[in-house]
Amino acid sequence: MNSQSTRLKDVEQDLSAPLIGGELNATRVSSDVLLSDRGRLEIVHENEIYRLTRTKNGKLILTK
Repeated sequence: MNSQSTRLKDVEQDLSAPLIGGELNATRVSSDVLLSDRGRLEIVHENEIYRLTRTKNGKLILTK
C-alpha cells in the first residue's frame, strides 16, 4: 500500500469516528487535507486573516 492510500485510509477512519458532543450537523475534514504538505492554511473570517499551522510535534495552532 502506498503512502497516499495509507493516508486516505487514515482519513476514512478519522471521519468515521464519533463526532464530539454528538453533533450530527458538524462537518469534519482531516487536517491533512486542509494543510496539505505545507502544514499551513490561511482562513479569512470577517475580513481578518487567521493562520492554522501544524507544529513539528504535530499540534495545531490557530493565530490571528
